[in-house]
Amino acid sequence: MSKERFVKRMLIRSLVGAALVGLCCWGCSSRDENTLKMVTEATFPPYEFLRGGEVVGVDVEICRAVAEKLGKQFAVENVDFDSVIPSVISEKADLAAAGITVTEDRKQSVDFSDVYAKTEIVLIYRKDKPVLTADDCKGKRIGVQSGNTAETIVLEQFQQEPERFRSAPEACAALKAGRCDAVLVDVEPAKNCVKGEDDLAIAPTPINLEEYAIAIRKGRPELLKAVNEVIAELKASGRIESWKDQYRAEADAMKE
Repeated sequence: MSKERFVKRMLIRSLVGAALVGLCCWGCSSRDENTLKMVTEATFPPYEFLRGGEVVGVDVEICRAVAEKLGKQFAVENVDFDSVIPSVISEKADLAAAGITVTEDRKQSVDFSDVYAKTEIVLIYRKDKPVLTADDCKGKRIGVQSGNTAETIVLEQFQQEPERFRSAPEACAALKAGRCDAVLVDVEPAKNCVKGEDDLAIAPTPINLEEYAIAIRKGRPELLKAVNEVIAELKASGRIESWKDQYRAEADAMKE
């Protein structure tokens, strides 16, 4: 699938989602203005994951701090990753935070906060069948999380169709079962996926370097300003790094 087709597909999904929201809410009251709602995809530790039925993680803490700054209640909803940005565009949520990489394509649809974390996109491979570099990926079945920038890398850089899954853990399960040859994913969830898996490993050289930010619907400058102020305060205080350590340890313990 070309880049142009991929962008069109995402825009169509967003427009359809917005239309459906309009139909469902015709004649009804708007969403509670006293609540700041975040959408995420909770399979991405330490940024977001499930503790029982509760969504926790670094992104949740950042967005909760924004709600506190604005004097609002806080709510979070767990959705598929390729629905997080459309949820903001269609006004189902105020903020999308799910380890979202800033890209020029996404900037056409939403505004992004200041960057609060940097990451690497890496390959997970089976030790008995190493796939270590971009060249090794050519002609192989590469698993990705649908909607993740890894999908675009496989389409544009590797010039082939990826094997799409709903989450990184689902992709890794397929790798273990032999349904794909490698998985391309962000480094933090990659670490969680290989922990305790003797037959899986992470390739030493990243495929790409990326940055995370919070997505906000265009035309909300006051909310964007509040988010950026909170991010600046949390970075200066060291809270974001502290949360990374806290939730990384918790996610690791859940794998033991």
